[in-house]
Amino acid sequence: MLIIKKLKDLRYLSWDKARESSGTAGSYLKSFSYSNGKKVYYKLSFFDDVKEIFGYESFNEIIASRIMELLSINHLDYNLLYGDIIINEKEYKTYLNYSYDFKKNNETKASFENFYNFYKVGKEDIISFSKRYGFIKDIYNMIIIDYLIMNRDRHGANIEVLFDKKTKGFRLAPLFDHGLSLLSPNYLDDDIINFDTHINRKVNSYIGTSDLKLNLNLVPKEYLPSGELDFEYIFKDLDDILPKIYIEKCTEIIKERWNYIESLSNKK
Repeated sequence: MLIIKKLKDLRYLSWDKARESSGTAGSYLKSFSYSNGKKVYYKLSFFDDVKEIFGYESFNEIIASRIMELLSINHLDYNLLYGDIIINEKEYKTYLNYSYDFKKNNETKASFENFYNFYKVGKEDIISFSKRYGFIKDIYNMIIIDYLIMNRDRHGANIEVLFDKKTKGFRLAPLFDHGLSLLSPNYLDDDIINFDTHINRKVNSYIGTSDLKLNLNLVPKEYLPSGELDFEYIFKDLDDILPKIYIEKCTEIIKERWNYIESLSNKK
């Protein structure tokens, strides 16, 4: 995962509104290009016509990616880039994410929601279905990381299944799209300072319930992580581009939730 702080000219990119995000003000803007035959995706933090580019969602992707790297969770690597871009004929200099297409040339993809609805047997629940297709470890890891970072937007299309046209096999795509997590959509200093890390907020979660803490009950104890998280690595090279209060509050959120997972892991 790279953090490129030297300004890069991205004014050639065209930006499209991906969707409105439930419970947030503004929209994600996304774009793509090709580099050495590979498709490259770009994603901003939130944008609207009044506040323009705002928020810390691009940084959340880096934080989440680093945690998943430490926990050996299969995920899409997001990189952070300082870019010169144009939206609605106006120029901006901003940090944004870029990542590479995780599909192989011989693969197609489908949302997990559509895949489950099409291939489930009778009233088969999602956990049993995931075990049958060999996805279950990835699903457990998804539940764990979503709880750790307070991911608010794991809808049925934010999980994807990849189909290999040669081997006829299926695999769960690397986990992606974690911007709407941690303190998002709070971006003002007062909102960050007053953010209550103890509140168990309801979220959009396709698997399990809207309660991320309750969803941990789906994960057998032997799949729960334990040990120490390297917070120095998680926030490496972000301390000069993120407010100190944001890093401190994110650290508080992750530590509290990590300690709770450890308490479950050590529970007899």
